[in-house]
Amino acid sequence: MDPYREYQDYVMAYRLRRALGLPRRPLLSLAGYAGLRLERNRLAARLVEGHGTPALLKRLDTLSELLHYGFWSNPEALEAFLHHLPPAAPPLLSSPEAFEQLLTPSERRRLLEPGLAGRYYLGWLRLPRAMDPGTFEAILEEQEGLGQRLGLFLDAFHPVYE
Repeated sequence: MDPYREYQDYVMAYRLRRALGLPRRPLLSLAGYAGLRLERNRLAARLVEGHGTPALLKRLDTLSELLHYGFWSNPEALEAFLHHLPPAAPPLLSSPEAFEQLLTPSERRRLLEPGLAGRYYLGWLRLPRAMDPGTFEAILEEQEGLGQRLGLFLDAFHPVYE
């Protein structure tokens, strides 16, 4: 995955969780995110090499949580997130346009069409209910297409110099 897209997904997971009142931590800068992501990669490689220890596993879990790693594409993580929501869906999850309230006005202007970011991110929330492999694969394929059209819209990637 493109590291910039991964950061954008992290920011959107962060904004959504913050808007819904879920545990708050400071938002990581792109550089801060990249440093922790590299550390997570090194630890995962050590684990694959057979050098896993309880401390390494604990740090890997901590980093995964800090980075919201796999938040959008991991059905188990999404299920846990959805489980913590009230029975009535929060307004932000009611439509793509409502979801895009999480974007700044300049970020919304960068989208190819209104609702595109909302369709992309809300589309991931279907994964936990995709019980059969065919449906799961179809959702992933649709998400990949939307993701390609979405592009990088965060203000962090488009600094404005005054």
